[in-house]
Order: sequence, then C-alpha cells, then structure tokens
Amino acid sequence: MSETLDDGDVVMVNKMAKKKRFDLVYLKVPNSKDKSVRRIIGCPGDSLYYKNGQLFINEQEKDESFIADYKRQFEQDGMIYTEDFTLKALAGTPTIPKGKYLVLGDNRPYATDSRYYKLVDEKEIIGKVEMRVLPLHKIQKVK
Repeated sequence: MSETLDDGDVVMVNKMAKKKRFDLVYLKVPNSKDKSVRRIIGCPGDSLYYKNGQLFINEQEKDESFIADYKRQFEQDGMIYTEDFTLKALAGTPTIPKGKYLVLGDNRPYATDSRYYKLVDEKEIIGKVEMRVLPLHKIQKVK
C-alpha cells in the first residue's frame, strides 16, 4: 500500500465499520496465515473489469483518486498501472457473489491481491483501516 501506508506503520482498525467500495481493510490473506491491508474495489453484486488500466464497475467508469499520482507517472512512462482483467476471467463469475469482495493493493504493479488469490470472503475481513497512528509524525486519517 505504498501510496497510502508504508511497511511498519501502525493503524487503527474498526471491526464494526460497514464495508464499502474504496475502503482500506485489514484482512486475513486467503489460504495463508498472513494478514494484509488492501482496498475494496468490488462489492457483492458488482460486475467489473479493467480496460486500458481504467476501472469499470457495472459498466460505469470509476475514478481511483487514491492512486492517481502513481497511475499518471506510469502512463507518462508508457505503462499501465493496473493490468487489464475481467471479473469473469478472474473469478469465473460475471458478478461478485454475496459475502465476497474484490480487493486490490494500491501498489498495483507489485501487490498480491484478488488478482492472485481471487475474491475474499467477508469473514476474512477483520475491519476497516481508519487511521495511521504510528509513526507519530505521520498520524492521519486514512483515505
């Protein structure tokens, strides 16, 4: 999550918060003992795909302002920040099933996320990341 968080940052997680698109969440990585912070991109009932590095949800283009600077730099260098994929190719379904989420890391070219371990079950999501609390000089609410 290099754009938003750095390795070693300590965050406050709200286990009771409602999960919604573009929230940062702390989750148990499927088929692993690891835990990770990722961003919810797709929610139950959504159809989605990336085309030319642009996110489309339910056939509407969506802006991902939280990665805009990195995306712009990659495009200036002639690269795509988020490689194209479809939900159907990734998960074998045209829409995200009830109780599942598609999560991506903000550091898209290097992140291990739903593109690798498929959709995440709601029970694997520990909570919403509300704010960074350490290091103190970086304390802030997380976007």
